[in-house]
Amino acid sequence: MKYSVLLAAAALFGAVRLAAADPGELKPNLPDPEKPVEIRVTTGDANKEIKAKVGEIIVVELESYAADNYYSWTELPGRSESVLEAEGRDAKMREYAIGMVRAGDKTTFRYLVKAPGKTELTFGCGRPWEQDKPPVSSFSVKISAEAADAKDAPAADAKADAKAASKTYEMTKDDDGKTLKVKVGDVIRVKLKSNRTTGYSWVLTGKTDAKLLKSGEVEYKVDEHPAGMVGVGGNDFCTFTALAPGKTDISLGYARPWEKDKEPAQVFKLTVEVEADAKAAPAADTKAAAPAAAKEVRLNDGDNGKSVKVAVDGHIVLTLEANATTGFSWTGTDKVDKDILKLEKNDYVENSNPNGMLGVGGRNTIVYRALKKGKTKIDLTYMQPWEPDSKFNTKYSITVEVE
Repeated sequence: MKYSVLLAAAALFGAVRLAAADPGELKPNLPDPEKPVEIRVTTGDANKEIKAKVGEIIVVELESYAADNYYSWTELPGRSESVLEAEGRDAKMREYAIGMVRAGDKTTFRYLVKAPGKTELTFGCGRPWEQDKPPVSSFSVKISAEAADAKDAPAADAKADAKAASKTYEMTKDDDGKTLKVKVGDVIRVKLKSNRTTGYSWVLTGKTDAKLLKSGEVEYKVDEHPAGMVGVGGNDFCTFTALAPGKTDISLGYARPWEKDKEPAQVFKLTVEVEADAKAAPAADTKAAAPAAAKEVRLNDGDNGKSVKVAVDGHIVLTLEANATTGFSWTGTDKVDKDILKLEKNDYVENSNPNGMLGVGGRNTIVYRALKKGKTKIDLTYMQPWEPDSKFNTKYSITVEVE
């Protein structure tokens, strides 16, 4: 009886307090209109068609199990970068008590819907250190992206739609030395035979003009083979997206990253001519307007030596391979013209790996904000602090023009 009275009193007090509260404090839990819509995809959505609009975010959440031999998820080739742009991957290991079997880990992939079109997202589950083996399981969904608003959608003209849609060009070793003509928005995927078990892989060896072609990360897919078979080769997939009219080269070399003084065992070169869209071309003015400076420029290891333009208050985002367990790190991040660029972030994140596994590498994400117009350089060195003159050090340089 005593406890019943106390509970009733507490409930009455809460009701009176709620009634007396300022109506301004009672805010409904509504979605933030400033944030993009997020569409969540899980393992239960396998093989489904996911519909999204330009500007929305697709979040793919996949479960993996450390208790089941440390399997984790990675994206496989096949995504159209002109439709979906990768925004990040986050692998989280769940905490568990000693002696308790882990319930499962979650890997989250985020993609920005950039343009109308159709593409696929495909993922493979396997052990990170067994890249020569096929995935033990796979997951795939179809993505159908449309314009953000009905008024932005193109007119119902099948021929116009076909012409406006971006194309993907599949290139192989047989196309070495050729010239390829593409249009702005088109995607070039270079597929080259590779065998990562030998230490060799295809890497950018020349200076592709970043203003004309945007290079993605090189993805490796092993050939199908019997379980347990080792030394199996596969293919490296190098992806480029046409950004602006002009002419540039794609130069690739098949080499071991630690043999910096040796010539590549194989080379591949493709000359690319990017043409403007006919409907976007000026009617009677041969001088095309210069493209506006980007608000965000994303660069990786393959962009070494490039020159880029960024708008005032925009960001330069560098994602560089690193391995803190070796003692090496990227130095010189603060040696820029501080009146033009401000270092905002320098984070190292280890790659997804089994709990307790040693020697696993990761990536450094270095972010600069553009403060005012001007030109400066970002000069970084991947080195051990106690070995500044080692021949194993790697230089990385980017020229930045703020407009």
